[in-house]
Amino acid sequence: MSNFYSAEKIANLTSKPTIEFLSKISEEISSIYLLGGTYLEEYDGKYYNTNTLWKNGVLLGKYKKKNPIKGEILAGVARGNQPVVIDSEFGKIGLLVCADMFDPVLIKNVTTLGAEILSLPVAAMGSHPTVKGHPLTEKVSSENGVFILKAGNTCSSTIGGRSAIIAPWGILIEVSDAIRDRIISANLDMKRLLDYRKKYINK
Repeated sequence: MSNFYSAEKIANLTSKPTIEFLSKISEEISSIYLLGGTYLEEYDGKYYNTNTLWKNGVLLGKYKKKNPIKGEILAGVARGNQPVVIDSEFGKIGLLVCADMFDPVLIKNVTTLGAEILSLPVAAMGSHPTVKGHPLTEKVSSENGVFILKAGNTCSSTIGGRSAIIAPWGILIEVSDAIRDRIISANLDMKRLLDYRKKYINK
């Protein structure tokens, strides 16, 4: 994170063009929900690592990362404090960011609000292991009865985090290379999720 030196400077340079880009793309591909995360955004004099959900050019909701890591804090990133869950015709989507996955209280709060799908943009070293090798997301998925949409980035050779789509019953798909662009997709069986929850979560 050697280039991550000032949340204020990064937000000033990137926040507005990122928001404009996400709005434009979600309007151009109007049939999809666009999970746009993350970017640094100023709010009330503080800077937050922000995850967003868009549809047809409209911002449906945003979430401020609750658990910034040391490098973010040193750069001036503040802690968010509100869990966010947004309704869609596919299900209820909870927004998280990266290290939030290590916060069981936050996960509990999000699932208590009804989240069935968790959006999890991540940035980690390119040598980051597979989901099986770093199975926290599998555990969170199975113990809470949620799908997890884990999106890594490919902006450099050292920053990655393996994109994957995870169900409570296993990994549906995962990228094989953390630093190469790839689109992945999977069908989210909401009926099976409901049955899983009845059997294992809400028993």
